[in-house]
Amino acid sequence: MLQQFRAGTPQAEVVAAVPEIGSVPTLSRYENAGVEMKPEKVVALLRSYGAPQKDIDEAVECLSRAKQSPGWTPPADSSEAFRALFAVESRAKMIRVYQESNVPGMLQTRAYAKALMRDFSQTPLGGQQGKRQEEVDERLEFRMRRQTLLDGDKAPLYEAVIAESVLQLQRGGRRVHREQLRHLYNVAENKPRVRLRVLRFSAPSAGSALHNAMTLIKPFDEEKGRLVYLENRNRGGELITDEDEIEAYMKSLNNLWLEACDKVETMKVLQHYIDQLSD
Repeated sequence: MLQQFRAGTPQAEVVAAVPEIGSVPTLSRYENAGVEMKPEKVVALLRSYGAPQKDIDEAVECLSRAKQSPGWTPPADSSEAFRALFAVESRAKMIRVYQESNVPGMLQTRAYAKALMRDFSQTPLGGQQGKRQEEVDERLEFRMRRQTLLDGDKAPLYEAVIAESVLQLQRGGRRVHREQLRHLYNVAENKPRVRLRVLRFSAPSAGSALHNAMTLIKPFDEEKGRLVYLENRNRGGELITDEDEIEAYMKSLNNLWLEACDKVETMKVLQHYIDQLSD
């Protein structure tokens, strides 16, 4: 938001007009989230740019949410794209996810997540098996802690579309998969800030998404600051910031959402698969 409202004005001119910022390097750190941002300085900047009051209020709320976010960082081996995703995700207003192969990470149980990472941990790495296992353990703990972003009154609105194939594909065996499906059912039923939908095999868009694992982040109410993250299993993902590309992925995500089951039907589908796994 700060970058967009500056709109090409030289940073030196901004610093001269807003003495609270102090220096060009400090302004650069503010624009790139390289320092803890003081609300009063952000407000001073936005007012100097002539930003509407609703955008100023949005920025203050964003900073408030950021203060409530966990103070930990992604594992050291995380890609730059994922680190950027986490930085924006923890301040998001809305997150929309589509997954064709796995349950989204924010909704995984510990056992399910561990099963997904098992193949990676067992891959030989020049005799450094123990080190790789430590890295996987760190990733697992981070994934579990990251889920706290969905808790609390100021949690982002989280919308997830899961392909029906995800419900069929057992990760970690029958018991682990049943536990995961029950968790999804409980989340769909009890978490008001989480909206979960299943995309049936028969849906027109089934199998035709632009990517099999994509996440849209909207930090603000309007269209500023949007980004799309394309996930690759156990590898660094790709961050999309180009507006034209974002529009294409948004269209795909919107189509998937509209064609997915509503809440009631989603819970019926989940219960159907849970029943199939019952003893």
